[in-house]
Amino acid sequence: MRLVAFIGAMVAGLGLLGTVGYAGGAGLDGRSIKQLFPGYFEAQVQGYRVEFTGSGNGTLQGIAYGRQDQGRWFVKGNSLCVSWKQWTKGQAKCGLISQQGGWFVASAGGKEVLKFRRSMLAQQ
Repeated sequence: MRLVAFIGAMVAGLGLLGTVGYAGGAGLDGRSIKQLFPGYFEAQVQGYRVEFTGSGNGTLQGIAYGRQDQGRWFVKGNSLCVSWKQWTKGQAKCGLISQQGGWFVASAGGKEVLKFRRSMLAQQ
């Protein structure tokens, strides 16, 4: 239960980005965000690892510490929006994304909310 609350808070933090912007790196436009998918990704959020798969048709599959969830992704303007059935209780959370090295980074209030990158684990 604690993990579900944590992931919900993580994605809720991403929702703040629509108003405060991003820190560092070049911001991705909507077309560039769409080109990220399909793919298998790993994310880091406050020291926790979350793995997720995003399909080209907008669906998401995620797992964190043995807990799974399903959702969807879409682009609204230049923001990436995600909605998870359990982790966000079906509510879409949107945010601007910047790229820093091999990571895609979401920031709010000058602090990193989460970062994610393409993972090679799915190819093994």
